Amino acid sequence: MLRFFLTFLLILICLAGFWWFLKNRRIPWVKSLSKELKHIEGLYLGMNISLHVVKYKGRYLLIGCSPGNIVLLKEFEDENQLKEDN
Repeated sequence: MLRFFLTFLLILICLAGFWWFLKNRRIPWVKSLSKELKHIEGLYLGMNISLHVVKYKGRYLLIGCSPGNIVLLKEFEDENQLKEDN
């Protein structure tokens, strides 16, 4: 019985390690556990500078990214407000 338990535990550890490896390699078919955060659109402006629209808990966030920092530029409550500001 002890041998069975140790074998089962070893297999679980190997599977967890394999899952962790695939998750960190950014394989597209390995889903993230977070369903509340979604990248809607991105615009690269050059030289490692970009703008991104991200949806988080029903809110849309316009984020500016550069090598030195990430800045929240504007927050939208819903998709209609996002379309109105275009």
